[in-house]
Amino acid sequence: MTEKRGVAFVNKLVRDMAQGGLEIACFPEVATKLVRSLDSDFVTVPSIARMIESEPALSVRVIGMANSAAFQGGGRAITDARSAVVRIGLRSLRAVILAFAMSSLRDRRELKLVQARVGEVWQRSVTLATFSHVLAMRVRGVDSEGALLGALMQGVGRIFLFTEAAFDKEFRDDVEGLDDIVEQWHVGALGKILEQWGFGTNIIEAAIEFHGDGSRSGLADVLKTAQLFLDHQQDPDGLKLRLQDFQPAVRLGLTHLEPKEVLETVKKDASVGTALG
Repeated sequence: MTEKRGVAFVNKLVRDMAQGGLEIACFPEVATKLVRSLDSDFVTVPSIARMIESEPALSVRVIGMANSAAFQGGGRAITDARSAVVRIGLRSLRAVILAFAMSSLRDRRELKLVQARVGEVWQRSVTLATFSHVLAMRVRGVDSEGALLGALMQGVGRIFLFTEAAFDKEFRDDVEGLDDIVEQWHVGALGKILEQWGFGTNIIEAAIEFHGDGSRSGLADVLKTAQLFLDHQQDPDGLKLRLQDFQPAVRLGLTHLEPKEVLETVKKDASVGTALG
C-alpha cells in the first residue's frame, strides 16, 4: 500500500472529525448513549444505573469492577448497578462502558478483517492496565485509578483506525499495509477520541506520552514501567536488572521493586482484567 493511499485515508478521517467527531464503527448504542450522558451536567446515578441495567452484560461488568481488588478495599460485595456506580465513580465507569463496547467488536461480522488485531490491542491494553494500577499503588502522589484508565485507553487510536479500515475496500487485500498506516497515525486519533469521550487532560497526555520517547508526568512513567513488566514478565530476574537503568522506573523510585512480588499481586488483581477484558 502506498504512502499516498495512507494520506488519503487519514485525510478522510480528518474531514469526518471536523464534521462531527470520531466514532468507532459498530459501537453498541447503549455504550454511545452512556458516554454522552456522562458528559451532561444533569447526569444522576439512578439514571445511569437504569441505562446500565438495560444491558445485562454491561451490568455484570460494572458490578464485577466494583467488586474487584482495585475498588472493593475489603468492603461488602455489591450486587446492584446503582451501588456499583457509586463505588467506582463516573470516571472509572466510563472505562468499563468502553471496555464493554470494545469486547462487542470482536463479535461483529462486519469487522472480520480486523477482529484479530482489535482483540490483540484490547487484550494487551487490559493487561497493561492491571500492571499500571498495581505499580501506581506503590508510588506516592500518582493517581492509581488514572494509571489504570490511561493504560486501558492508550490503544484506542489503533482500534479506531482498524475499524474504519474494515469498511474501506482498498484495505481488504493489504492488511500489512494497514498495520503500517495505523502505526503512523494512531496517536493523533487517540488524542482526539479521548478528548471527545470526556477523559481528563492528565489521562489524555499520559496515554499519548506512553507512545513517545519521553514523558513529562508520573502517569506516563507508570505506563512505561508497566509495559516493561508486561514484556518481560517471564524473566523476573532479568526484569529486576532492567529496572535499575530504566529511566521511568528511576524517576518513580521503583528500582527497588521485587518483580516476583509485583507479578503475584497482578495475578491477585485479575478481577480487574475480568471486568475489562
